[in-house]
Amino acid sequence: MRKSLVVLVLVAGCGGPPPSSAPVRFVDVFSEAVVEGTPETADANYAPTSWRFDEDELDWRAAQGVEGLRIEDGVMRGQTSSDQPVLIVANTGEVPASEMLYAVEVRARVSAGTLMEVRFSGPELVLPATLGNPLIAFTTPIRPGDEMQTYLIRATSNRSPEEMAHVLLIPTNEADAEFEIESIRLIFRGEHLRSIASGVGWHGMSEIYNEAIVTRAPERVRYEVELPAEPFLELGLATIEPAPVTFRVEVGDRVLETVIDEPDVWHAASLDLEGMGGQSVAVTLSIDAADPGTLGFWGAPAIRSNAAPENQPQAVILIITDTLRSDHLDLYGYGRETAPTLTRIASEGVWFEDTISQATWTKVSVTTIQTSLYPTTHTVEDIPDRLPASAATIAEAYRAAGYATLALTSIPFVGQLTNLHQGYEVLHESGSLQDWETLKSSPEYVSRLLPWMESHRDTPFFALLHIADPHSPFRPTEDFETTFAEPGDMDELDALTEQVRPHIQDPIMKQFGMPTTSELVEAKVDPELFVRHETNGMDGSIRGMDDALAKVFAKLDELGLSDRALVAVVSDHGTELLEHDQHFHGHSVYGELSQVPMMLWGPSYVPAGRRVETTVQTIDLMPTMLELSGLPASEAAQGQSLTSLFEEGGEARWNRPAITELLPNLRFDSTIRSIISDGWKLVRFDDEGEGEPRFELYAHRDDPLNLDDVADEHPEIVERLAELLENWRLFAEAARLDDEAATSQLDSAELERLRSLGYIQ
Repeated sequence: MRKSLVVLVLVAGCGGPPPSSAPVRFVDVFSEAVVEGTPETADANYAPTSWRFDEDELDWRAAQGVEGLRIEDGVMRGQTSSDQPVLIVANTGEVPASEMLYAVEVRARVSAGTLMEVRFSGPELVLPATLGNPLIAFTTPIRPGDEMQTYLIRATSNRSPEEMAHVLLIPTNEADAEFEIESIRLIFRGEHLRSIASGVGWHGMSEIYNEAIVTRAPERVRYEVELPAEPFLELGLATIEPAPVTFRVEVGDRVLETVIDEPDVWHAASLDLEGMGGQSVAVTLSIDAADPGTLGFWGAPAIRSNAAPENQPQAVILIITDTLRSDHLDLYGYGRETAPTLTRIASEGVWFEDTISQATWTKVSVTTIQTSLYPTTHTVEDIPDRLPASAATIAEAYRAAGYATLALTSIPFVGQLTNLHQGYEVLHESGSLQDWETLKSSPEYVSRLLPWMESHRDTPFFALLHIADPHSPFRPTEDFETTFAEPGDMDELDALTEQVRPHIQDPIMKQFGMPTTSELVEAKVDPELFVRHETNGMDGSIRGMDDALAKVFAKLDELGLSDRALVAVVSDHGTELLEHDQHFHGHSVYGELSQVPMMLWGPSYVPAGRRVETTVQTIDLMPTMLELSGLPASEAAQGQSLTSLFEEGGEARWNRPAITELLPNLRFDSTIRSIISDGWKLVRFDDEGEGEPRFELYAHRDDPLNLDDVADEHPEIVERLAELLENWRLFAEAARLDDEAATSQLDSAELERLRSLGYIQ
């Protein structure tokens, strides 16, 4: 990459009111900008990838669940014989390697069903029935009926040309449905952006996404802005073109100019504006290239202030440790020293002895943590679900307060697949990790977080660090493989997993290598040996994660930010290791899945060494962090700030039940909810079509893993808690988000911004 940089410096004048420290985000004020030099719309420099059916030759074939596939009257017709019908075609289209899929457009009529999916497979074809992993599906609701409809199915993650060697279309999720398909088209980012006006969007380079402005050479975008106090400009620059692109930023008389010829990579750039605070100046963004229409991407362009506001934490970090059980931390009484850093942080801050997660799998639980809404209310219940744009996230609260916002996520559920990019200026999706399938993400993500912290050392920032090291597969990184395991133990675990895999019935559990007790016995694998190896590996992974987190706290100290920092650590859920004869998570609400660690650290904001024994919920974390930051929580928030528990006697006044939900999804038809109150835990099972609910009761403190059901011995407690749980359900359902109603109240400019950033379709 070639770069040239020119900076001309002026000295600011004196006088006038003191300038604000609020940033100027050019994404937010794009509607006020003047765009000049727009070229004529140009087609992409490669052939479109599309299929029409106005000829007799049929490239598509029925892979499963489809009967009578044929071409008639210019459409492809057929009937589904299962609820997972698959049409498939070999993709011979050619696009540049730096391109990425924007959407799939399908013109079709379907007689029944609710969902259409598009999936992709590499050169070696893998069908959904054997794949068992729905994460790679792009979906859209369908409108069954007699009329042709155009469905634009937005891509939520990148797919390389090699990964798209086969296109799989699931036209409906209903058996015995008729379908007619007029056309199918893959729309790539470049051809889409060349066909529309320049403007704001949510764009990724190698799975790192930015709120961005896209312009086309030789356009110039002009703003008139008032600069904040102690200003500096920061932004990312990128192109998807193979030829050089010149980016130029003018702020008054100061100029930054950079030439980039490396596609699909964000290049960080900055411009010091010392002495210009409070001035009203013209700002111009312009690009130039040999080919008119060449695309340039301006990632999260903003003029920020080095004058951090007083009486607020400057550095706020939310650390979500995926699949971390509290009973595997020495802080919580575990016999191994798995997390000395977290133990130290807890001793210097506040830690919560009994924290209950509101869901037991990532997509639902992390959404609750970041919205302070129960799952029933925020509506994210299943893999295709997305958070409604009307929800207020913790990132949006900090963004609105002027904080720079960054998210580093280790699982697709925590990014665009759930609309949890809402409020972040920059998002690193899990696909950006070098080896995301191992899920040992903390070393790489911490190595990215540290320089970002340093570049924002003088301005307020909020960062989400979502790391998944405790998650299966349990083999730790090399440095920690034998921390608790013997040499060769992880190889033996791999061998035992392959031995039992053919006996695993659940297709998703088969993929993850997560057997039940009976499946281990059937495979002649000792369950105790299997779990012992898993435990040793998981504990080693926790220790490796803890080692990486130590570097974050060391960096805060190095940057002189420790006294201006607020850090929260929480897990989204636990995982089962055969306590109830199963593995994994998201299948129950028992203690091994719902009891998680949670702590707060910030020498200037929370007391040191405070241990809170009363039962709290992860839903309470967001309002607590916002209160400690001097920011208001959303009126819709269902959690409550925990700051009153920091005081002596605060726990005696706290009497809130804790709720955990498992709602119907692609794996389960049942609804399971639990409530913890007055030392008891009631579990309610509502099986579809089974009539009356079933209840289990546990002594919460004495039986944290919920192994001894005492419902028959305490019918009066069951009745009381069942009524309390039902009242809670009615409350949560009454507050259920209605995104259509919420978005109808937005003005046209805000509605378009949400749409351009991908929050609504």
